[in-house]
Amino acid sequence: MRVTESGEAVGFNESIPGTARLHLVARVALLRLEEQVFTAMLTGFANQQLARNLARTTVEGRENTVKAFAAHVNT
Repeated sequence: MRVTESGEAVGFNESIPGTARLHLVARVALLRLEEQVFTAMLTGFANQQLARNLARTTVEGRENTVKAFAAHVNT
């Protein structure tokens, strides 16, 4: 996939259900890149589970487990 100078994705079909959208703006540096990627990953993980009609408490429990593991390995 290619991103134009205006920040638009070229060659991306947004009509496919369950696909992620590109949220980048051209020439803008991300601050705390690792934290933002991790947060986006958790959001996607939660969305996938909610799409399978899992209970919110199940999704939150799994998210907390991933966060606890990440905190443990980062120490």
